[in-house]
Amino acid sequence: MQEWNALIDKFTKVTDRLGMPIDTDIFETVVALNALGITTSQSCGGHIDERGFLLPWVDVEMRNPTSRELHKQYIIVSDEVDKLQREVKGLREKQVDLSVIEEAQTRVNEKYEERHLLNIQIRMQQCAMRDRLVDCLSRFYEGRVVSFDRRLILYRLGHSRTRMGNQGAHDFYLCAPLDIQQQKLAEYQEEMRDFTRFLKHIYFSQQTETLLP
Repeated sequence: MQEWNALIDKFTKVTDRLGMPIDTDIFETVVALNALGITTSQSCGGHIDERGFLLPWVDVEMRNPTSRELHKQYIIVSDEVDKLQREVKGLREKQVDLSVIEEAQTRVNEKYEERHLLNIQIRMQQCAMRDRLVDCLSRFYEGRVVSFDRRLILYRLGHSRTRMGNQGAHDFYLCAPLDIQQQKLAEYQEEMRDFTRFLKHIYFSQQTETLLP
């Protein structure tokens, strides 16, 4: 319980770039995921207000020295790709000798390949943690029957983040009447709360097993 309380204290102090704390409706989900070694980077509890119709989600992302270094390399190589592409475009506009253009394009292709390999390495950094989350979701939905749109799913954002949210968050109800949107928001938040309770059960069961002689 001491470790759990320490995590609550830690994430109570976490804010976004605007200084806003973690949404109350998603706070325990964030704590439970991190307690199980599934690190989060962003989250939203879901809302219908002047910002629009948003449903609950949590982004998970492994951040360690290796992944941070790979990210830095990826940005550097991406900048080099852009620079080389501009050079090739300039050469074509000047209608220089074709061999010069082909040589420049070869350098672009080499950098493309370097960036592609970095992208794969970055994604591989996420595998172990993502697998843990997949395992938790698989166990959660064993024998659990809910509507298709309510189920929690995972999808990749960029090359490092994985987002967990309800299937119906993919604009299923973006144009629906307000009363339907409110109903779906309540259903999806409840699904997230149920999954959070499941995660907490796993965590505290593990803690109990650790304490047993």
